[in-house]
Amino acid sequence: MKRRPPRGAPESVPAPAPVDSGLFPVGADWLRITEPFQIPLLVLLVSRVLLWITIPIAAEDAYITFRYAKNLAIGNGLIYNPGERVLGFSSPLWTVWNALGFRLTGAPVEWARASALVADALTLVLAAGMLRRHIGRAAAWCFAWFFAGWTFFAAVAVSGMETGVMFMLIVLAAALSERGSRGAGPALAALALVRPEGVVAAAVIALGARGRDRAIAAGLAALGIAALWIYYGSPVPNSMLAKASIYGHPGPIASRYWWDWLVPFPLWGAPQLTEAVHLFLMCVIVAPAAAMGVPVAWRARRTAFGLATAASLTIWAGYVVLGVAFFFWYLLVPLAGIALLAAAGMPRVVRGRAIYISLAAYVIGMWGIGMQLYIGRAKTELETFGAVASYLAGEARPGEKVMLEPIGLIGFRNPLVVIDEVGLVSPDVARRRASGPGWYTDIVAAERPQWLVVRRGLLTHGAAFAGRWAPVRTMAEVDSLTAHYAVVDSVSPASGDQALMVLRRSR
Repeated sequence: MKRRPPRGAPESVPAPAPVDSGLFPVGADWLRITEPFQIPLLVLLVSRVLLWITIPIAAEDAYITFRYAKNLAIGNGLIYNPGERVLGFSSPLWTVWNALGFRLTGAPVEWARASALVADALTLVLAAGMLRRHIGRAAAWCFAWFFAGWTFFAAVAVSGMETGVMFMLIVLAAALSERGSRGAGPALAALALVRPEGVVAAAVIALGARGRDRAIAAGLAALGIAALWIYYGSPVPNSMLAKASIYGHPGPIASRYWWDWLVPFPLWGAPQLTEAVHLFLMCVIVAPAAAMGVPVAWRARRTAFGLATAASLTIWAGYVVLGVAFFFWYLLVPLAGIALLAAAGMPRVVRGRAIYISLAAYVIGMWGIGMQLYIGRAKTELETFGAVASYLAGEARPGEKVMLEPIGLIGFRNPLVVIDEVGLVSPDVARRRASGPGWYTDIVAAERPQWLVVRRGLLTHGAAFAGRWAPVRTMAEVDSLTAHYAVVDSVSPASGDQALMVLRRSR
């Protein structure tokens, strides 16, 4: 007599076949194209290399880290401006790693991209392996194909930013903690030091680790935090404090860009961001798959899959509740966490192969649109920030002061003392901006920089590029400003208020 499945078990979803429980697939699995490793890894390699070739520069904010890394590599210390110990980067681990790369190769962009590619490959193998082991082969294929082929993940890998490495550490720490490996403690500590959110992720994963590993992780992380505290006077990144002060925390409704791409209920209008528009077209399938994945993840909460998913979704929940300002690389960990959850639930939603084939085709087909987005962004930054960087390289003298907002590429290419409009590397600026209108003219009067790089909108009607509080109190302050500075260059004159104007102090 045929036995009936236990009450509540999904009869149409087969249980995962017994597979090797090691950290990595066994030798034979690498050779089977039916396993979610060989083909997805090839897609991952091709996608990252394609954007590596076609996108000429890293993301603007990556060059802030690169300047810190360069100064450390050449012996100036972990600083941005000479003599100023300001914790203006978000990732101590990534910054030191890039300093090593600068010392060895002198090519920070290539080093960062190669490191991110390796990290992504490791993420794919570990995540697909844990899904195959705990959920099934179909779930593993869903995640592996999406992570390898979705344009956004490739764009982050070539951006020079650290969030892809953070997700790799989430998956690695979860896998090592599940196995009780001696590497779990160092992996958790590395996760805690990769970004401020990494501390939260490490704490979540540590719930499933052995006491010994938690103690090792806490000790190593404490050493790193203590070193930052001694060197900078605080272990909290000034960049994080400045962004929180300037952009604020509007909450989950005002910042729906963190979730409007997942909810198939567009009553409030289309998604606000381009990445969200691309994802929204899949939400009718992905949303129920993620919902069905919740009980699966709960039952597997002590496994590597459950721990990695919980850590990623906790970060996403924090972004949603606080209304953290959106920077495209921030989306990686939340999106990857949702992908893990949806992959686990997809076999409980989809029957037959048609939907799988359609979703797989959409992931690859989106490259025609996705490449335009990320190549266009890089081209715009190169034509604007790169042009200003080249102008200042020819006209400014080392050690002169420049006040500007896009401090990444311009600051990396020029040995100038940077006064940062947002306050990422200039704490005094962040404090003054929080005090109210007129912050721009007050800072210029106090610092008297030789150079200003401003958006045209500030000169024409006193508009701020981003953040709260007007840069001037009245237009008379703009007149006073232009009485002491002359416009010497203009970049992207057709871009209206967003055109960059270079001003030089005249008296």
